[in-house]
Amino acid sequence: MKKIILYSAVLLGALQLHAQKPQKIKPVKKFDTKVAEPSDIALNAAKDGFWIVGDGGVLYEVNLDGTIRRQADYQGLDCEGVYAEGKYVYVAEELSRKIKVFDAATLKVARTVTVPYNGARNKGYEGIAFNKTNDRFVVVVEKSPINIFELDKDFKIVNEINLGNIAKDVSAITYYNNSIWLLSDESMMVFRLNPADYTVTGSWKLPILNPEGLTFDAEGNMIVLSDDMQTIYSFTNPEKQQ
Repeated sequence: MKKIILYSAVLLGALQLHAQKPQKIKPVKKFDTKVAEPSDIALNAAKDGFWIVGDGGVLYEVNLDGTIRRQADYQGLDCEGVYAEGKYVYVAEELSRKIKVFDAATLKVARTVTVPYNGARNKGYEGIAFNKTNDRFVVVVEKSPINIFELDKDFKIVNEINLGNIAKDVSAITYYNNSIWLLSDESMMVFRLNPADYTVTGSWKLPILNPEGLTFDAEGNMIVLSDDMQTIYSFTNPEKQQ
């Protein structure tokens, strides 16, 4: 039987966060990309480019300036999340509740896993990452409610965390520098969470329309992807701006 834990501490952390005014930060660089309706972004293994997925269901590898390097032949259904580690790239499809595992060298699908979720079809998984602190994959649900599901190495749900009213929605999740990072499209904010219990430890306001993707580059800069603008924005790491 899977173990389900709802952290009341997360809700308390969110309430404390909303009582504080988040710091506003501005991008230092931006690059346009030809990827249509981009939804999420992840640094590649060589750290010389990014993986991007979009609503069109295609996985792309792009250069650091956003120019397309190559793309997979496979076309999925509303790809919303991407995570890369080693030889594999993991793509979360919102409508189908499937995770596609691609071979990073060939861009062929190596494995397909269904992770069931009973929410509305268009309110499914918005992001995927790997929580190195808990040694588990994580997927995040956009809203109603905003949930994080921890998955074991076989992609079985082993834990569920309800994030309460942390934001209006969540559009991306990533792990960096011993923290979980969440992006909110509707709130135009980024949140830093304790990876052990998912309590909020920081928040920042973004001046970006429709922020959908989140990652960090090799230098530790925060990378935010805008869907509507088809633009990659680079920020100085928010932790260095506190």
